[in-house]
Amino acid sequence: MSVEHKAQAAVITCIDFRFQEMIEEDLEKRHLNGNCDRISWPGASKDHDKVLETTALSIRLHDPDQVYIYEHQDCGAYGPNNSVETHRQNASHLAASLREVKPTLEVTTLIATFEGIKPL
Repeated sequence: MSVEHKAQAAVITCIDFRFQEMIEEDLEKRHLNGNCDRISWPGASKDHDKVLETTALSIRLHDPDQVYIYEHQDCGAYGPNNSVETHRQNASHLAASLREVKPTLEVTTLIATFEGIKPL
């Protein structure tokens, strides 16, 4: 793979517009803007198989060494089962599956809240 096509990270977010500015600022702090593949899906890690398939393609094509999964508070895709624990379980399941695709992958799970971004 050529250097020009290697991404530093893949970033998984929900489509919800309310948290995009906050996530952008967090990506800027991590020096990832302009150097990551972005995957946006309703519920972020909620639809495990679809998000895994898309992220695995990012890994195959652009070989990122890191993945950031941004869940968020008050997610409509989750409906009534919108607890932090449910988000944590889904993100952890996706992280484990991504490590099967690339065992050296560093996966960080986060949750965007109305008060800021926190570790999940």
